[in-house]
Amino acid sequence: MAMTATYLTLTLIASIAALGGAVLNLTGHRIPVSEAQRLSVPMEWLRFPIGTSYGLGFLGLLVGLAVPAVGIVAAAGFVVFFVLAIGAHLRVGDRSLGRAVGGLALSLATLVGTGMYAAEQDDPSTGSGHRLGGVVEAYVNDRPDLWWPVVLLAVIQIGDAAMCFKPVGFIAQCFTDVGLPRALWPVMPWVKIAATAGLISGLWVPYVGALTSAALIVYFVCAVSAHIRARDIGRNLVLNATLSLVLCVAVFVFCFLR
Repeated sequence: MAMTATYLTLTLIASIAALGGAVLNLTGHRIPVSEAQRLSVPMEWLRFPIGTSYGLGFLGLLVGLAVPAVGIVAAAGFVVFFVLAIGAHLRVGDRSLGRAVGGLALSLATLVGTGMYAAEQDDPSTGSGHRLGGVVEAYVNDRPDLWWPVVLLAVIQIGDAAMCFKPVGFIAQCFTDVGLPRALWPVMPWVKIAATAGLISGLWVPYVGALTSAALIVYFVCAVSAHIRARDIGRNLVLNATLSLVLCVAVFVFCFLR
């Protein structure tokens, strides 16, 4: 009962915060506009991907009340979002980190609370059945059927991370072509490292690999969209984004789908 109350409280607070973030960014409120100017973030990003991410996260947290696995994905997405936000602040020497750090703390608390609630629901002694999986459990393996494609994808991600720390020529050109603010460049290798850790952990920890590969699919869908939006239809789109997307989809389908 205590865990349920904690989970519901955290989800309610995080949902309200996410809805507020979506409204402020999608309507071009002066608060996110001034922050975007301070961090050299393009104004068009306020609606997509920032405002859209807040909106999808809000819906994910609400759906998570019925299917906790979806709530875990939404909370994990917000953790990544606010890590990127903190990186953007630090990159330009902006120390006004209150909202970003607060958002990260709330996201982490919600992620942990949702995970603990889901684990409690999965405990056979509670008589609650397997609510963590829900629809997810019916179609997704908790661990991969084939391990080597997951390891291959992890190796590619860590290699990509190594090339992003001091971006090699074609990666720097890729970032430039899609208009990725330089404030976010140092954050990208850590995203790749987190993906590597999630994929490798997923060989042993239920659902972590599936969650990570699904998150990578979303990441590369956004990457492909960014290239198309920037009309960068050359090698960067085909080799760097599209082939990576195909590989991530293949890993998810052949390794994690039942």
